[in-house]
Amino acid sequence: MTKAIEQQLIENISVILKKSLAADASLADLREHKKAGFEAIFTKEAGFNNSADTFQPYVEEVADDFVKWQESKDQTVLIALVKKIEQLFTVLANFEKSYSQ
Repeated sequence: MTKAIEQQLIENISVILKKSLAADASLADLREHKKAGFEAIFTKEAGFNNSADTFQPYVEEVADDFVKWQESKDQTVLIALVKKIEQLFTVLANFEKSYSQ
């Protein structure tokens, strides 16, 4: 069971990484045109330790949390990790949708 969970997490983080690279490039373009003046993608209440105006620091945090979970197999760490992954997928999908329109 743990191996299946681990594999799914790796796949999800890989997808998030690819999507975040494209999103960060789009954000850079928006900033160039003065259309992205926010300070952070997620609020403090979202559960992330990072606060950034690009996706990469959040992806790095998820990757770090994944390593922590691999080492500990702590269910609390896993639950927090899955919540962060879900939030990233949601925000990235909404960003892609709004940016492509």
